[in-house]
Amino acid sequence: MGKIWFVPGLALIAVLGGCAGTEGGRETKGAAAEILQVPLTATRYNTGRVGNAMLVSRGGETTVTLQLSNVPSYASRPIHLYTYIHGGRCEAMSERPAYELNDHVLASPLGRPGAIAAYRGPVTLTNVAPVSLQKLRDTPHAINVLTAPADGNRSISCGNIAG
Repeated sequence: MGKIWFVPGLALIAVLGGCAGTEGGRETKGAAAEILQVPLTATRYNTGRVGNAMLVSRGGETTVTLQLSNVPSYASRPIHLYTYIHGGRCEAMSERPAYELNDHVLASPLGRPGAIAAYRGPVTLTNVAPVSLQKLRDTPHAINVLTAPADGNRSISCGNIAG
């Protein structure tokens, strides 16, 4: 039943995300929130995978939801993903992250919030950044997704937030 509800939700996100474009993602402005879709590009440690980050403005905070088609086969199960927002762009990020989004690191199977991703397949993860979406968009920032320390802290996906 959860998958039946999830598919229309994905369609809604796609429709909202397609309303307006920006460099580094698509944005939608609504009465309650601003939404920015940021495509995530797989690194050499996660070749052939696709991903997306949905950033939703919530006043002075930004909810960041990652959706990845899969993680590397060497990633231990259950899947732990660490997310950081760096100054700069994926090609030239600041050495230290500006924001760590690691309140929640256990990825869930896509379409099954709260379940622990112990299998291979699409995963999702949501965290909150203590910064406004507008501030992230004012200067270049990049979302960087890493594997767990036990898996080498390897960057597996990165996406540029428009700046």
